Amino acid sequence: MTSHSQYYPNQNPSSFQACTFLFSLLFCLVVGFWPAIQKMVSLWNFDDSNYCYLVVPLFLYLCWEKRTTFNYLTFNWKPWSLAVYALAFLLVVVGELGSIVTLTFIGLWFFLFAIGLSLYGNRIRKLWFELLILAFIVPFPPFILRSLTFNLKMLASTLSVHMLRVLDVSVLQNGNIIDLGVRQFQVVDACSGLRYVLAMFLLALLIGHFYSRDLVRRAILLMFVLPVAVLVNSFRIFITAVFSINGYPELADNFFHDFAGFALFLCAAVILWFVTSLLNTIGPTLTVPQIWSTRAKDDRGRAPNRAIVFLCCLLLLGGGWIAHKLPSTHIIPERQSFLDFPLEIGGWEGTREHIPDDILAELWSDDYVKMTFSHPDRPGQQIHLLIPYYAYQGTLHAAHAPQSCILGSGWALSGSQDRTVAVADKEHITVRTMLFQKEKTNLVANYFFLGRGRTTVSPWMNKLYLIWDAFKQHRTDGAIVRVEMVVPDNKISDRAYEDLDHFIAALWNILPRYIPG
Repeated sequence: MTSHSQYYPNQNPSSFQACTFLFSLLFCLVVGFWPAIQKMVSLWNFDDSNYCYLVVPLFLYLCWEKRTTFNYLTFNWKPWSLAVYALAFLLVVVGELGSIVTLTFIGLWFFLFAIGLSLYGNRIRKLWFELLILAFIVPFPPFILRSLTFNLKMLASTLSVHMLRVLDVSVLQNGNIIDLGVRQFQVVDACSGLRYVLAMFLLALLIGHFYSRDLVRRAILLMFVLPVAVLVNSFRIFITAVFSINGYPELADNFFHDFAGFALFLCAAVILWFVTSLLNTIGPTLTVPQIWSTRAKDDRGRAPNRAIVFLCCLLLLGGGWIAHKLPSTHIIPERQSFLDFPLEIGGWEGTREHIPDDILAELWSDDYVKMTFSHPDRPGQQIHLLIPYYAYQGTLHAAHAPQSCILGSGWALSGSQDRTVAVADKEHITVRTMLFQKEKTNLVANYFFLGRGRTTVSPWMNKLYLIWDAFKQHRTDGAIVRVEMVVPDNKISDRAYEDLDHFIAALWNILPRYIPG
């Protein structure tokens, strides 16, 4: 009888060779995609994403825990893992060309998965939880981050105000601004609870992994993350307000503010652990069917030799070089600088304004114009214009929709619609009009993306056009045009829309000199 070992001989390298294979692949990934890794780590420095620094050590610890059940120096090469390398490369390229930074980072994670798959074959399924934890190296998408931040700010502010009123504290709420009479303070993004939510989802996964009895209870635990985070943050805002009205406003700032956030995060962690312990006492342990077979044939395969590892290293280095060089092949068209942008548009007279350096750094633009216009026949009425221009667009250097910039500071989105504006006799463009409200004041905000001869109002379509034009025209230049008007006394008349439309029509004839078609 022919033994199994005759068909699948042990071709694994020595321990030294195995370590060399593994570290060579990781080294080539870091070297090849170092610019993308730098961008990812730079986002980790933001307060809402600094938990990402803990992810890699956690991943390594979880892998180390399995050292007795998973032989990391025994390889099971699978040739079809090269398809995952190709998918990862595609994600990085599309993310870079379409300025979809999250897609680029997901591509990096897929490269790590491809390395594991090429070395361990089907055995990689035994590390599914570790790979899930590793996925937290990808910061949350910025546009989702800002939207959730705003919603959580409103909810945390409202709950804290209700807590204060239970103590008969006189308090007024205007969006995310809380007015205590003796002091008025704003519930900013750092107090919104989102910073807790992202880190707490990671924490809940770890607590469930180590202390929960089955997958169903772990899923239930994850459902508690959002309400616990919001409740804890509401209590934090409540305590801050109580200190303020009792003559200790300094406890709401600087070190005490940050320390309170850290302390309440620990409290939230204790609550999640308590919920896990409580769930473990309720009901029987549920048996979850095993998803993957553990039969011996799943582990069959050929160990990678030097040629295969060398090929994978070339794919990583070459793919990284191509992804890095692609944006530099783009054509940057000639244009006029905004320095000579006209001070009069359609009868409206404007004054230039400058954007502070810290805000300009977040705008990422290569040139911009920011102006406030007034009209002699419209006393007290102003039109605000902002046009950031980008000579090229890529990750962390692209136009983005203004919703997240306007939300906050008391403004709340009350409506949105797409409207058609006539800019010439037989030419129309679509603009997106958003209505924001703060007390009795309204903000009518219009915007559209403009670049390479086309307009769009959808951030998603703008990304798709960027990818298409990057391949077809070798261009990604463009801008976003924002035309806004503040309307007091809660009265938005048809005349306000007419003034904005006429201004946009007059502006349209000027834009081609500054934004190439």
